[in-house]
Amino acid sequence: MRLRRARTLVVTFVGSTPILQNFLTRRAVPSDSFTIDLLSNAGAWAEPEALCALYPGVNPSVLMGQLQFLVEQSFLVVEHTQAASFDAQYETSWAWEATAGLYHFGMKDPPYLNPTQAVSWMEHRAASTPPVALFSTNESCAEVKKLPKPDIAGPLFSLLNRRRSIRSFLPACTSLEALRDCLFAGLGITGFLDTHFSGSARYIPMKMTPSGGGRNPYEAFVYVLHVEGLPRGIYHYSALENSLGLVADTPKVSPTELLVGQYWAEDAGALILLVANFERSMWKYQHPTAYRVVLIEAGHIGQNIALAAASHGLTAIPTAAISDTAAQLLLGLDWIKQSLVYCLLVGVPRPDAFEVQDFTPHVPA
Repeated sequence: MRLRRARTLVVTFVGSTPILQNFLTRRAVPSDSFTIDLLSNAGAWAEPEALCALYPGVNPSVLMGQLQFLVEQSFLVVEHTQAASFDAQYETSWAWEATAGLYHFGMKDPPYLNPTQAVSWMEHRAASTPPVALFSTNESCAEVKKLPKPDIAGPLFSLLNRRRSIRSFLPACTSLEALRDCLFAGLGITGFLDTHFSGSARYIPMKMTPSGGGRNPYEAFVYVLHVEGLPRGIYHYSALENSLGLVADTPKVSPTELLVGQYWAEDAGALILLVANFERSMWKYQHPTAYRVVLIEAGHIGQNIALAAASHGLTAIPTAAISDTAAQLLLGLDWIKQSLVYCLLVGVPRPDAFEVQDFTPHVPA
């Protein structure tokens, strides 16, 4: 049996106590200088006896117990085990630095507040902490240039102004045409650009949303609930073919479970699930700032989907409150290379859900 240090370890501090963390497995324990030194010497595969020989002044049974503890905590991996395979998969397929890896894996499955807890938290926050301004003005500027008044009633702004996130749906089906427009507006391929590079990188797909380096890292899956002409199930949207392929007719996870308690998802027409395939961007960009670019792109796609929904009189509620474990079970995602980043709940909104008296229009003079 041979051991090796896991490739996804970081050390942080709480006060003066070092905390050893494996961000791939999300295990963390208080540590000490001896443990860190032991892990430093376990960078390559080695027999436990060879590691013990490095510390002649330490009782071998105590040292073997420490090695066993580090294996149990996932800080050391044992050759030819599932843990070692998972660790090796990260080492070979995650092209970005640990800075991006720590965020990517450390943010999976965070604790979420339920609606009641969220209200209590906001009440506590408002009572205990001064509010933060939600906009700023140019009052302090020496010169201010007034811009022409926007045409809020024009075709562009009237559509943009109709977009609302309404978390209450009518018991009505979403039309297949509306769902198609949402998917095509966000991800549909409209052509190919010749980059004049040789090989498979020569032609890149062009869409109606910007994509960093033309890598188009997102695929869309649709959790169909109430859509005309479509049975309930999970579908994959082919942006090239403009088609929906049935992936599962009996989803393993409910919308509420997927969206960590957002029960209103059950009444939506469909959930559009934006899954990032990070290796598409890793292939071209080595710096971990590309991870940020991938996340930003979800916003571009989501906004187009929301506007297409508004054009059909629908609402498209965006949310990033997602159970990563549930998403992996539902869609069969690769824990390292893929993530469900963004979800949009599309459906027919209740007309009384958005109270006019609660909204004060503002048009800059």
